[in-house]
Order: sequence, then C-alpha cells, then structure tokens
Amino acid sequence: MSRRGKVLPADLIAGLRTEWGRRGMTVGQCHGCFDILHEGHIHYLRQAAEQVDVLLVSVTAARHVGKGPGRPVFGDRARLSVLAALDAVDHVALSDFPTAVPLIELWRPDFYFKGADYADGEDPRVAAERDALEATGGKFFTTDGSIFDSSTRALRAWTAR
Repeated sequence: MSRRGKVLPADLIAGLRTEWGRRGMTVGQCHGCFDILHEGHIHYLRQAAEQVDVLLVSVTAARHVGKGPGRPVFGDRARLSVLAALDAVDHVALSDFPTAVPLIELWRPDFYFKGADYADGEDPRVAAERDALEATGGKFFTTDGSIFDSSTRALRAWTAR
C-alpha cells in the first residue's frame, strides 16, 4: 500500500473499522502530535502494532497543539506523511479536535496505546480518552518505556547546537 493510501479521512476509517470488526480483526489506536519523530515514537508505534491486526494513528491538527510558540514545527500534512511511511502504521488520520475522544468514539478501537510517560494517569486529556475508550469496551495500554524521548527534548538539543 502506498503511503498516500494510508492517510485517510477519519470517517472513511470508521467504515473500514466496521469491516475489520466483522472479520474478527483487532484494531488499535495511537494518538498524538508526532511533531518531531524520534526513537521513542518508533518504539511506541512498533509495540502497539505488535498487539493488533490493524494500527490506526490519529494526529492532532496543528491548531490544537498546545506545546508553545512555533510548535508543531511541522504542519499537518508533513506529520501525516512521515507516519504513513512507517511499516508499523496501517492508517493515519488528522484529528481536528483537542483530544482523541471523538475519534475513539468513532473508531471504537479494541486497544488504545499511549507512551509510558502517560502511565501516571495525571494528564486530564488522557484521562478523558481512557474514559471514552472504556465506555466503548476498549482497553488502555501504555508502552514499556524502555526507550523514552520527547520531541521537546529533541528540539531543545537541536536548537542548542
């Protein structure tokens, strides 16, 4: 499948999700900004992909990213394209919402994955996502955290050069 064929509108993915469910396939969802892709992202996406038949990734639209001035560094199209190039990712969609809740409700993933940095449950956005997931019968998982990094740290290191 071409990278371009992996980037789809969220409502089209919802229709595919129905078909995957009929076939008994497990569907997982990852969500985030995915601004500056780094080793931690790759580890997280690979771990998630190993647990499901289909891995969906929703990407927060730039207008909803609250990481400070100049962020995200890369626009919506670029972030979608980079994720679509990864073998671990089956489909990618832009989320024009501040959290993944609307897409969790639309896609009804069997599993929802976050990085180990969200394991403490203190982020209110992730708590809302977890609640939406559990209301649809899905299960929440965090990755093992053996590889951790952040786009913010990578950007600081790059600009300090």
